[in-house]
Amino acid sequence: MNWVLLVAALGSAQPAAAAPLARSVTLSVYTKKAVPVEDLKPEEIVLSEGGRKRSVLGVERDTRPLDVALVIDTSGALAAAYRSDLVPAVIDFWKALPAGSGIAVWSTAPAKVAEFGAEVTAADSKLRMIAAAGGNYGFDSMVEGCKDLGARGAARRALLYVGGGGLQTSRTGTSALMEAIGRARATPMIVLVLPAGRDGVLGGGPSSGAAYSWDVQAYFEQMSKAYLGSYVEALSTLAVAERLRQAAADLGGQYQVQYESEAGPGDRLKVEVKRKDVRVRVGRSRPDLGPAN
Repeated sequence: MNWVLLVAALGSAQPAAAAPLARSVTLSVYTKKAVPVEDLKPEEIVLSEGGRKRSVLGVERDTRPLDVALVIDTSGALAAAYRSDLVPAVIDFWKALPAGSGIAVWSTAPAKVAEFGAEVTAADSKLRMIAAAGGNYGFDSMVEGCKDLGARGAARRALLYVGGGGLQTSRTGTSALMEAIGRARATPMIVLVLPAGRDGVLGGGPSSGAAYSWDVQAYFEQMSKAYLGSYVEALSTLAVAERLRQAAADLGGQYQVQYESEAGPGDRLKVEVKRKDVRVRVGRSRPDLGPAN
């Protein structure tokens, strides 16, 4: 009899199964032609967390305020294509952003070219007046961009670098940028221009014929993975325009996807979209939203 009572007591002491929680993750979906997907449906999404399939509870377009800090390479290494290829691609990117987005622009001199709230035509004129020359101090500009993003506090924040890999920096500088992105809660979007291919040798300018002294590709790849951003390479300056169209489509095709989860810190997410010819980027997760209905 005592044994039966003990078993019953132990059974009653077992914790009840935790109620499912609702969480949310940012999902960017756009076509291979760099057009934002505007009609994504819950049934098109297959989501798993730590290898366990999760139910999708809802999907809605992410229209929260968006700020972009953009750094463009104005160094001598890309001087020949700066006005003809880079500036037009940046301006087209600006125009393709969702309505109401804030964007500020830095050169790699380093210097701030356009403040948040500036008109795109005025920024275009200022960018074209720059005489591309000298070294690439883009790390300093990106750190400053992160500081501005953090101070403004928009719900969505992106740091975009467009330029070559001949950045002047140090181990301290690379660490400082990683920390700045984390503090700003910014999404890094890197378009690395490698006109001579992945061997990292640029043609023209003061760094002509010199391989990079550090693995810039691996650094930016690691950054994009750590902060759930994007990293792409352009093997010519003409290819920058298409890469930036993809970046604009990424920011314009963002959704907040609610899904059923469990208590705890959450686990690695894997998301697939059951639609042909689309690209998907899984972004930041938001804290628990409460019990799942």
